[in-house]
Amino acid sequence: MSEKLILDVTIEIPKGSNIKYEYNRKNKTISVDRILYGPSYYPQNYGFISEALDWDGDELDVLVFADQSFQPGIVVPTKIIGALEMIDGGETDTKLIGVIAVDPRYANIDSMKDLSEHEFLIIKEFFETYKNLQKKKVQVNGFKDHDWAVNEYHECVELMNKYGSMEKDEFIKLMKEQHPEKYSN
Repeated sequence: MSEKLILDVTIEIPKGSNIKYEYNRKNKTISVDRILYGPSYYPQNYGFISEALDWDGDELDVLVFADQSFQPGIVVPTKIIGALEMIDGGETDTKLIGVIAVDPRYANIDSMKDLSEHEFLIIKEFFETYKNLQKKKVQVNGFKDHDWAVNEYHECVELMNKYGSMEKDEFIKLMKEQHPEKYSN
């Protein structure tokens, strides 16, 4: 395993919520985007890393395993253990996976192998189906290990440093031209 990576993750959506909150980088607010259309709820706390820009033009997402549900806007120190690689609306939309770093119950979890495989089946099922009633397609490409997640984080930090001030649509248009492999039709 390469470097141990503990990041500050700002929570957007508490575990167990069906409210889709969205962070707005420009005015630094978290607002209600929608209520999930179906009976799904977020299986873990869901947040973002403010210094990392994903290929979808939003901050890099993180699922944070913890026994508690955290309110939107709260920062949770998170140990990164892996990632979920997926395409949402034709755009790469990676979800890093981590565990709360300040709870001794999670101190011995250093890789995705340290958690139940069933937890990942729940996450996969959620992301494959949570937009079905919106008639939107999400393609889950699979789970990745710690080292892949660390590399993805560093790549997204570079994207934020270079393009973080761009408008989202402008960024996606440029990235589709420069990195078409990150997007699908």
